[in-house]
Amino acid sequence: MKARKMKYQELSFAFTFVIIIFIIWEFVFKETSLRVCVKYVQGIESPASDCVSQALFELHTGCCPRMVCPANHFPFFLRSGAANMVGPKICFNNTVIMSGGHNNVGWGVNAVIVDGETGKILNSDFFKVNSPALLNFLKTIQKGNIVLTASYKDPAVQLTDEVRELFAGMGSSMVYTVKHRDNWVFAGAGGLNKESPFEKLIVNDKKTNAYGDWPEMGELGGCFPRKV
Repeated sequence: MKARKMKYQELSFAFTFVIIIFIIWEFVFKETSLRVCVKYVQGIESPASDCVSQALFELHTGCCPRMVCPANHFPFFLRSGAANMVGPKICFNNTVIMSGGHNNVGWGVNAVIVDGETGKILNSDFFKVNSPALLNFLKTIQKGNIVLTASYKDPAVQLTDEVRELFAGMGSSMVYTVKHRDNWVFAGAGGLNKESPFEKLIVNDKKTNAYGDWPEMGELGGCFPRKV
């Protein structure tokens, strides 16, 4: 009996030890992944590199990728946040409008409204709580206004049924499927009422997540047609 009891104790100790090692490994893996992500982003950009002083033909990797678009088109670049540590970025016409370096982004939904004819920035803000603020913001969008959106941490809380419906009217085909901790970037327009080609959704799935409980960053760029 004593030998059997000792054997059970040894097995119990070994099992507990394995569980502890697994928990420590998972924690270290997540922390390391997030730190690598932060270092990567910080390594390719800084507040000073946010396309403030643009040298001729300079590429500006990671801040505002320089794009040459056809006539009557605006270049844009969107990047979602990564986990809850690296903020999103929204560029329009090769200029950073919102970013961590500019200190004007936040958890939730980050959005910019642009005059679709002149390219003038009309409004920008972030929405991190479930309140009427995002709904009221979206209701100011007029037909032809360009809308640029990038998520950070968790956009789903702010996406009420009414908000999702408004985004769908601007061309989003994925907004109804955005869930907890998904990464989402989208460019559309007021009154578009057809599917926008500028949208990306990175689903939160522990089997494929890049940073443990968090998916990879979503990036999207292109040339948005000017309203003429």
